[in-house]
Amino acid sequence: MENALQRFLFEHVNIRGELVSLDSSWRHVLERRTYPNSVKRLLGEVTAATVLLAATIKLDGTLSIQIKGHSALQLLFAETIGSTSFRSTAKWNEHEEMNLENINLLSGGSIAVTITPKTSGQPYQGLVQVQSESIQESLENYMGQSEQLPTRLWLASNDQKASGMLLQKLPGKDNIESDDWQRINTLASTITDKELLSLDFDTILKRLFHEETVRLFDDSPLSFMCSCSEKRTDGMLQSLGEAEVRSILSEKGNVNITCEFCGKNYIYALPGIDRIFSGQSSDPIQDFHGSIN
Repeated sequence: MENALQRFLFEHVNIRGELVSLDSSWRHVLERRTYPNSVKRLLGEVTAATVLLAATIKLDGTLSIQIKGHSALQLLFAETIGSTSFRSTAKWNEHEEMNLENINLLSGGSIAVTITPKTSGQPYQGLVQVQSESIQESLENYMGQSEQLPTRLWLASNDQKASGMLLQKLPGKDNIESDDWQRINTLASTITDKELLSLDFDTILKRLFHEETVRLFDDSPLSFMCSCSEKRTDGMLQSLGEAEVRSILSEKGNVNITCEFCGKNYIYALPGIDRIFSGQSSDPIQDFHGSIN
């Protein structure tokens, strides 16, 4: 199944799991910008992880993972919107080392996981310092500290696909369940990146857990979707302040804002700036990549 999330549950043991496959939706992300290989691989893994973590909670809003590195990686950001869509992007310094296969982009960095409710409630953010070269281990440590539920992740990505698998131990009572958790983890750890990127969900589950009783739930479709909008862009300009925005307008003739996720351009001339700071509304956007004011 392409561009989908598959939830599953082990019968008779308190362990749940998820598989995610991002195919054309992941390629849609890569079409927007040319990423160095090291950044592209990490971005794919974090994007898959964001979808997997969001599926472990009842999410009516967004869940994002943001990584700030102290190396050549400035920022990496992936966000799941509800349970059906996602977006992701990255910023980096142009260094030759970015093309090295063994570069550690996480070195000295931090990971922030933010949950933002759609309607009511305050956003929640958990912050963890990176203690490993592996994004999987870093996120597992975060889940163990914040959710207090043992969680394992397997992530892989390339130019065509971003995939992942999550296992999570649900609350239990005795040592038998600890043995179950160890056994299931041992089986899952035989998965390879190549298999995650090439096999379908059914084949992966049969290959890993053919001696276990696994219950499958309906898979959920996923797509790339950007939440940028004219209203949000207006608000960003308002936060800069009228004097600053008009100074940019005077210097450059217009104010041009490009969405880092989808590449959409928002171009404001004088009438558009006047509208924003007078509180007037505007007509709907018709051209996805064109100017709006």
